[in-house]
Amino acid sequence: MRIMMVRSSLNASGPGTQPLAIAIELRQRGHEVFFVSSGGAMVEETRKHGFLVDIVESLSVSKRDPLSAIRCVVAVGTLLRRYGIDVIHGHNAAATMCAYLGARLNGLKVSCVTSVRGVEERESHRYRNIIWRLLPGILLAVCENGQQRLFGYGVDPQRVKVTYNGVDLSRFEPTKWDQWSVRREFGLSDEVVVGTVGVMVGDESWSGPSKGQHILVQALAKLKDSFPSLRVLFVGDGPMRDRVETLAKELRVSHRVLFAGQRFDIPRLLSAVDIYCLPSIKGEFFPNSILEAMAMGKPWVGSNIAGLSELTANDLAGWVVPIGDVDALADAIAKLASDSCLRQQRGRIARLEVEQKFSIEKVVDRILAAYGAAKV
Repeated sequence: MRIMMVRSSLNASGPGTQPLAIAIELRQRGHEVFFVSSGGAMVEETRKHGFLVDIVESLSVSKRDPLSAIRCVVAVGTLLRRYGIDVIHGHNAAATMCAYLGARLNGLKVSCVTSVRGVEERESHRYRNIIWRLLPGILLAVCENGQQRLFGYGVDPQRVKVTYNGVDLSRFEPTKWDQWSVRREFGLSDEVVVGTVGVMVGDESWSGPSKGQHILVQALAKLKDSFPSLRVLFVGDGPMRDRVETLAKELRVSHRVLFAGQRFDIPRLLSAVDIYCLPSIKGEFFPNSILEAMAMGKPWVGSNIAGLSELTANDLAGWVVPIGDVDALADAIAKLASDSCLRQQRGRIARLEVEQKFSIEKVVDRILAAYGAAKV
């Protein structure tokens, strides 16, 4: 098959990185994969893996006016015809719709699927979720929570398949990476390191970044006396970083907090982490970062938001705590920080859970089945 991955922006977050992981696995199975996007941090990384990435600027979320939409439909439709595409795999609703209309404009019979990696949650904008009923083809829910939300929007259950997100276990392999080189890089030795990966973005009306990095800093402040060797490693960057740094200074834990900035060597960095933490307060769905940490054999703690509870392996690998509950987060971290055997035990279960359910091979099996169901 010739498959086109379409996404408004190939950013460095989970929704932006997952198309590349899927494409690599599809190529290994003999399929041809092409990319179309308005740009993003993952464009060059995708090209480094040998994929053709066409830039269509009118796909950008900042260009949703009628004229830009028409230009987008025409441009993407031309590419579909040029490459002889069999399947459109959209990674956000607007991108799929533009590609589908482009196919129709060119008289092409192309199957459509869309990975649903998030929905509109703002109260004033929830009417936009009607688009899920209007999209053609099959919708790929990346978690059971997402599937139920789609049902709630009136989507025909026959059109929804749960595929989950997937991890390349050959890349996220604990034995491949030298944790001590990372620890030396950040001036660490045998400290207990709590790591988190995510962009530091949010809204000024919130108390901090949507990934909850500020919540983790507050939890660290509560644990600083009982766990003097505890450190936090933040991987990621964004406009809210200053707020996180300022909070760390105010709570007198800035010497315990390390900022790696935006990085692409995530498996290597995770190798040096003892506990993974994702205390998101908004906008989460089914985070790749937890899957990747689990693949690296790391126990984790996160917010009870969206599909995170589906990743706990029945509470044997991860724990979820109430959103924004600093005390509950601190208590869960303390349990893991105080017991290395517990960390190892839960880390082994985490790795096994990914092997059995969330490997990229198993996810692509489900995706290919959906391609078949969407066939026109």
